[in-house]
Amino acid sequence: MALKTTAHILTIFFLATALNSAPMTANADDYISPHLVKVTTPNYKPAPNSFKPKLGMYEYTVSWQGIPAASCTLTVSESEGHYHVDAAARTYSGVDLLYRLRYDAKGTLERSDLRPVSLVINHDENSRHKNIDIKFPKTAGEITAVRSKSPQDPDKKVVAFAPDNFTLDPIGAAFLARSLPWEIGQSRDFDIFNGKSRYLITLTAVERTTITFQGAEKKVLVISPRVRNLTTTKPKAKLREAFIYITDDADREILKIESSVFIGTVTTQLDTFVPANQDTQPLVIASSVNASEARAQLRAANP
Repeated sequence: MALKTTAHILTIFFLATALNSAPMTANADDYISPHLVKVTTPNYKPAPNSFKPKLGMYEYTVSWQGIPAASCTLTVSESEGHYHVDAAARTYSGVDLLYRLRYDAKGTLERSDLRPVSLVINHDENSRHKNIDIKFPKTAGEITAVRSKSPQDPDKKVVAFAPDNFTLDPIGAAFLARSLPWEIGQSRDFDIFNGKSRYLITLTAVERTTITFQGAEKKVLVISPRVRNLTTTKPKAKLREAFIYITDDADREILKIESSVFIGTVTTQLDTFVPANQDTQPLVIASSVNASEARAQLRAANP
């Protein structure tokens, strides 16, 4: 489903990257344990003082063929040497009748080098629920993940492996990628673990250009992601195009994501940004089905 894959796109590249190119998970019959995966990626390090994410709340609208279908929010905060990233995606009430998605991810990163510390995901898709809790070692040690269908689930799945590689979570990879300098045509590979599967994500800088965004001219860097699931024996899925438009400045804000799906195009676009130092009331979740009301969902209500 396009909205489900968009939620994963946002989680990885904000966030974001494109797990719309391949399934998120492998079935039991073709599943390869993460510790058996052999892949080498560079040990990327952000340049000193080159990137400091803006603290606050970003609000996005997800549309299919121009029809608003879901809202996504990203909240970035900072404390005690860490960045805290809360990402959420919600389908609108009209879409819920056909497909219901409630997706929340809470990640913690080291402020110094953007390495992941922990990631907790709660994912409700129609009547199915899953929780994923991932812990990353500070230095040498094992990455551990616990997956369950509920807090009382007696059949929790535990995955643990000591990476021989620079393995990241989706949010850490997203922030680290944004922190790096990019030349047009340059590609970078990231080894990403989502609690069950490992992926080789390749990001390529395809263009520097200027777009009109919310009535203003914005210089942007265009990134195209490609993904390969390393923990399945299934053939590589047919690739679909996705383009991520990032401001070509020190903020590296994600303005827009366009991804091709089976039918049409899904566009995720930034609506508003509320700085952390601006007083806001709690998020108001509206029950709306039309385009004008839909833009109010997951929006901060200003006093």
